[in-house]
This record gives sequence, structure tokens and C-alpha cells, in this order.
Amino acid sequence: MDEALFIRGRIIASYSQVEFLLADISVKLDLRFPYRIQDRIKAAKRIADREGYGAYKAELEAICDQLLVYDEIRHFMAHGFLTLTTDRKGNHQFEFLRYEREGEGKFNLLQGKTEVTRLRAAADDITEYTGRAIELFRRIYLENGLEK
Repeated sequence: MDEALFIRGRIIASYSQVEFLLADISVKLDLRFPYRIQDRIKAAKRIADREGYGAYKAELEAICDQLLVYDEIRHFMAHGFLTLTTDRKGNHQFEFLRYEREGEGKFNLLQGKTEVTRLRAAADDITEYTGRAIELFRRIYLENGLEK
């Protein structure tokens, strides 16, 4: 259980790093703070249309599009209730539960089941992705004098 909680934190923290960078660059270039993640992604993609930023277009789009791949797991990690079950042989399974709003007064209970090996792989994947995103934004900030 301790490892699952550690991995949960890695996934949430990795997503948050990229989420912040998308907002930060928008604030620095457009003086806007897009709140919803879809709006942050749109704002970041539009940056490549600015003069001097076209060279980053393909990488920005890839980083932005890939963030959405992690959206569902991030919601489960950040908002889900986690339980662990084991059988007599020591096999384990984690279950995450969370609600999703379907409309006014309507909610759907979502369930996700996994094992620690799959959680490790997901954490490794998003951590690698986050490293690429940070490196891209580091280059953008450095090459365009945005870091002050």
C-alpha cells in the first residue's frame, strides 16, 4: 500500500508540473491564466503561432496532446478512493473509485482496478513525459528570454 501511495504522488506531481508550465507560459506571454486544462492546452498551442515560436510547434503540440492521455489516471489518483485487496496466495489488486458528474444532480461512479506493476509503469511513463515537457519549456524560456 505504501508503494501505491508513493506512485500515486508521482503521477499527480508529474501531471501538475506540466499543468503549471502550460499556465505559466500563457501568463508570461499573454497575461492570461487559463483555468481549465483544455484552455491551457489551447493557449500553449497558440504560442507556436507567435513570431519567433514557430520552431516549437511540433513539440508543443505533441506535449499538449500527450497530457490528455494522462488526464483520466490523474483524476483517479487525485480524486479516487483507494482500496487494496489480497488473496490467500498474496496476489493483490488495487481499486480506485471516483465520481464523475454527468449533469446537474447526476453522477456516475467510476471504478478502476490495477496492480502495482501497472502503477509503476504508468508513473515511469508520465515521469519520462514530464521530463521531456520540462526540457521543452526550459528551451523556450531560455531561447526567448522568458525566465526572469
